[in-house]
Parts: sequence; structure tokens; C-alpha cells
Amino acid sequence: MIPSIADDQKKPKKLSSADKRAIVVEARERIQDSWDHDKDNRRDAASDLRFLAGDQWPYDVRRARDAAGRPMLTINRLPQFVRQVTNDIRQADLSIKVVPEDDKSDPQIAKIFDGIIRQIQYQSSAQHVFSAAAEHQASCGIGWFRLVTEYAEDSAFDQELRFKQIRNPLSVYDDPAAIDPARSDAMWRAIVEVWPQSAFKAKWPKAAETSVDKPNDGNGNGFFWSTADTVRVAEYWTKTPYEKTIALMQDGTTLDITGISEWQLSMLPPVQKTRQQVCHKVEQYIVSGTEVLEGPHEWPGTNIPIVPVIGAEVPLDNRTFRYGVIRFAKDAQQLYNFYRTSVAESIALQPKAPYIVTTKMIAEHKAAWDGAHRNNKPYLPYTPDPAAPGVKPQREAPPTIPTAVMQEAEVASDDMKATTGIYDAALGARSNETSGIAIGRRQQDADAANYHFIDNLRR
Repeated sequence: MIPSIADDQKKPKKLSSADKRAIVVEARERIQDSWDHDKDNRRDAASDLRFLAGDQWPYDVRRARDAAGRPMLTINRLPQFVRQVTNDIRQADLSIKVVPEDDKSDPQIAKIFDGIIRQIQYQSSAQHVFSAAAEHQASCGIGWFRLVTEYAEDSAFDQELRFKQIRNPLSVYDDPAAIDPARSDAMWRAIVEVWPQSAFKAKWPKAAETSVDKPNDGNGNGFFWSTADTVRVAEYWTKTPYEKTIALMQDGTTLDITGISEWQLSMLPPVQKTRQQVCHKVEQYIVSGTEVLEGPHEWPGTNIPIVPVIGAEVPLDNRTFRYGVIRFAKDAQQLYNFYRTSVAESIALQPKAPYIVTTKMIAEHKAAWDGAHRNNKPYLPYTPDPAAPGVKPQREAPPTIPTAVMQEAEVASDDMKATTGIYDAALGARSNETSGIAIGRRQQDADAANYHFIDNLRR
């Protein structure tokens, strides 16, 4: 191997105390910048995930109904729309394939690489990793997965590549300057996790747990680095550029000649031409709010091995609006819950329609009549009132259920289908189509309306 300055530059160096403090400050500032830049998308994504989990009533409405003892039905129809998209992705062949680029490439080498990558995907259960990222992509607009190295065995030094799932899509903070569809141009990235204090002390027993100023939006709303019971830890990745000199030799080979001596150069084939190439060194640090806990660990690649799977994006003047399948169906879902609750409430009130009686009729049987609205009693005794001969207790007619409420519930259901682009035929319900071809075409239309999700995952 030819020694070079580039090799020396890529080697992790021992950090001084000042370097560690600078990295912690840099990580905190960059995470704050990422949060400031993308806070609207992050809040909308968090709302989408809560909504998908069934938290669909506004807080003020929920509090008022709870106080009044009124029902709040949540008939969550949104998961079926997400599953319609993600299950198509699960059925698709998302495996990475290697093919020769041109007729000068060696097909046999491509076949070897293809087999290696197929084995990595198999051992990683990569299909499940990709599908989990797609779930978040469709649910809240963005999902993430990563590539890691693991020792093949406890007693070995051989390492193997693995695809890994990132369970919380909102735990990743990205470089705001990254604009590539796969965000491969990001110069930094961070994954932030909350550790229980006991686990933090077991992992890093010498680490301090000093509180720091918490990044927020200026109004006290943000995330914290530590509390009495937890500590927030960031896995901070950086991508640092450096230059090296590439030489084209007379025999057609290309070599890195950065920093080699004249004597070493004289031992090589004649150099035809040289050029400067900008390369990148990727490093990982584990930081708390006040110190570097681990690192730097160098990654043997040129890109940060944390990959986004993005839903749909709309670039605006000073931000990018990002969303998933259900974003625009949430209002229709809320209306559907409200109208179905109204219908259920109206039906529940019908047995409680009041009786028209005189006080004389029920005076001797007041205990039985007071509980009539709570129990289905086979009879209710009464005493005839001489002042009202021939009159007996009569229940007032119950209120009728407005047909407009049921119609609005159906409209809200149709609105959910329209905003997601997924209609009855795609959901397995019978629609106007009668032939198999027509039903298949309607299902294809629904797939085409959301094809950009699987296309973004493939990319």
C-alpha cells in the first residue's frame, strides 16, 4: 500500500479537552438549527403519529366532554389507508441489485458483489427494515434506516454489515442544508435518544449528569437534554472534506499519490497527469449535553450511513412542506368521529325520554320511577290521580335522529378516500365496477395515486 497524507488525515485523532468541548457545543448548536429549520414538519409529523394511534379529539373538546360525561367515539379508519400503501411496499422486491455498468465491466465481479449484498440483506432481515421505514414515510412523511457494522462472533474480529431500523423517525436531526432526495449531501446528522438515568450511569459511569440549557423555539417549547430521571444522548455524525492528489499512471492505473516522496514516486510507473479530488471523512461521536462520551469512531465510507425515506414534499419560499398519506384526511376523520358520536349519543338518549305524569301518580312509587332511566324494568307501578281521571303516565316521544348527520358521516368517509386517493375497490369493498378488469383498473388507479411513496423508497 502506498502511504499518503490522505491516509493520515482519515485516522481518528485523540481529542483534547478543548476539542471535546467544541464538539459538544457544535452538536448542540447544529441540533438546535435542525429543529428550528424543520420544527413545523416535526410538529405535524408528531401530530400525525398521535392521530394514527387514536388520539383524534382536540384537547379542549375532550376536556369539555369528559367534564360533561358525554361520549367521544374514535372509529379510526386511517390505518387501512396507510396499510394499503405499505403492504404494497412489503410485497414489492426492494432488494439491492448489482449489475455491470458497461461492456468493460466484469459481469463476474458484479455477480460476486450482488451475492454479498444479498447475504447482507438476508442476515439483516432488510425487507422488514425497509418496510418499517416505509410505515413512517406513509404515516408522517419521513422514515429512517441505517447501516451498521457488527462483529460476526463474540470471539472474532471479523465485522459484518447490517441494516438496522430506526424506531422513532423524530429522533433523527438532519443537516438543514441537505437537499438531495436521499440527503446524501448532508454534512452532519444526529440521532437523539433518551436514556434512563440508571442505564446511562451503567454505560458511562464516569460521565457527568450536569444539566444544560435546553434548545427550544424561544418560548420554552422544545426538547430537553436531561431531567431528574433521564439523560438525552446524541449520536453525532460529521462529514469532513479533505483533498487528495490522484495520478493517472502510464499503464492506465489510478493511484493516490498524496504526500508521497519523490523517491517513492520514482519507483512507480510514469505519471501522465494528476488532479485534485475532494474526499470526505465520516466520523461518529456519542455526546451528552456537556461532554463527549465516545469517539471519534471513523466510518469506512464517504457518506453518513443513516438513510431517510421521504414521503411527499412541496418546496416553499423558506421551507419544505412534507407529508404522508393521512395528513389531509385528518379533518375528515375528526368529522367522521363527531358525526358517529352524535348519532350514538342521540340513540342512547332515546330510552331516557321523560314521562308525562302527575305527582300524585308516582308519589307512592318514587323510588322505582327515579331509577327508571338506569334500569330496564318490566313494569312501572303508578296510582291513578283522581284529579286526572283516565290519564296514565305517558312517555314523551324521543327525538328523531337527523338524517343530515348520517349523510355528513358518509361524506366524511368519502372525503378520507378522496384525500388519500384510495377508494372502495382498493380497500376490498364492492363498488360500481362489476367486471374483474374494471375492479383491477380501479385498484391500479389507487396504487398509481400513491406510487411516489414506493418510488422514493427505491431511490
